Amino acid sequence: MQAKNDKPQAPAKQPRKRIKRGQRSKRMYLLLAGCLFLCLLAVGAGYALNQLNKTLDIVTEDPYKLPDQPVVEKPYEQKKSIAFVIVGVDTRKNIGMLNTDVLVVAVANPVTQKLSMVSLPRDTRVQIPGYPGYHKVNEVFALGENIRKDAEIKGKPVTENGMTMLKKTLNHMLGITVEHYVQLDFEGFTAVIDKLGGITVDVDRDLVYELPKQGVYRNLKKGKQVLNGEQALGFVRHRIDRRGDAYNSSDFDRNRRQQQVIRAVAEKSMSLDGISSLTAVLDTVGQHIKTDLSQNQIKGLALDFASFSSSNMVTLDNGAIWSSPYSLWPRENMQAVRTALQTEVGVAGQSEQLSDAAVAEVAKVEMKAEKRTPASKPKPTTGTKEQPKTQKPAKPSPNTAPEPTQEPVTPPTVPDGNGGESNPEPTDSNMPPPDILAPPAPATDSADVGQTG
Repeated sequence: MQAKNDKPQAPAKQPRKRIKRGQRSKRMYLLLAGCLFLCLLAVGAGYALNQLNKTLDIVTEDPYKLPDQPVVEKPYEQKKSIAFVIVGVDTRKNIGMLNTDVLVVAVANPVTQKLSMVSLPRDTRVQIPGYPGYHKVNEVFALGENIRKDAEIKGKPVTENGMTMLKKTLNHMLGITVEHYVQLDFEGFTAVIDKLGGITVDVDRDLVYELPKQGVYRNLKKGKQVLNGEQALGFVRHRIDRRGDAYNSSDFDRNRRQQQVIRAVAEKSMSLDGISSLTAVLDTVGQHIKTDLSQNQIKGLALDFASFSSSNMVTLDNGAIWSSPYSLWPRENMQAVRTALQTEVGVAGQSEQLSDAAVAEVAKVEMKAEKRTPASKPKPTTGTKEQPKTQKPAKPSPNTAPEPTQEPVTPPTVPDGNGGESNPEPTDSNMPPPDILAPPAPATDSADVGQTG
């Protein structure tokens, strides 16, 4: 074993390639961990090939493949960029809502050795191609899943699901083809960080928040410290603070913390030692991550990003602002993000008409017009009576998609309180609505001031 490594450097040949894969896979581990654990799919390429293949068999079982799509092992196209969306979904029993609190669009460019990323605030205003009206981006996945379930119940062909709907919404917004996804559930988020032995994070301020177990609170103190998986998740997702509105976190605080955790995971992954640590992480990854990247693509990325480091992560600024009930992006930020992503993908100068639903200058005008002429909510398509004759039909807004001649296609509503218009509670004009509204706990239940959890 040692004799092979003693040989002088030479052009990559088959035996040499196999020996170098351990180092290369560790580099790739850094890359994908830095993007909310995509790296974990390829970490064992050199150290534990059998464990890697076993894990890849599991994570590449695509639950969002449409029934009419053929099963194809996509080849890895060397030197071609790959655009994907990292989706953090809350699927915990009796708690999970299928809304996507973590959405990061990323482009991995093997030529420039860059990973360009932009976080999407959960309340970003978007249009779903083929459907009327506007929605918050974090509810798009849940809407698509409801459409899939509805088709299955009625025995109709499944032509849409959460991931297909999310991808085409992002394509329509950013002007790139988001071909792939990496989905991570929150249990996996905490489990992987625990397997890493925790991550070092500089907590920006004291945070007092309720866990998704009513009446159980955590208190994170300001300062640099090692967070375990549960604490890291609380740090990223903190929104409602028990001390009052003045201490709450916004979408933009969350996006900033996501980037902190991304880099913290990247740094920690570089310090992992030995096969046992790597295979333990891989085993956890297999239980909590799904992707439609093929095994060939994952292994190809591992080799092409051999020299990747955390300094090659480029965070794109969305500049988002809050304008109740949506997060909106200034036009110059939207254009800068589009240009950067399109350049990395190689489709600069896209001529397709993109949706400006999230552009602040456009959205504010449209939202004012909507307030002046409120549109009545569409009724279920059951052939019910028309509105009373005393009420004049509202003129169709230029921003509303025309009614189809067949049965109107309206996404089902999200059955949770944070999905958009269905939230009956008033919204503070300076703060996005909460994603988890748990009943207030008695003051006696607040004792949890330690850093351990």
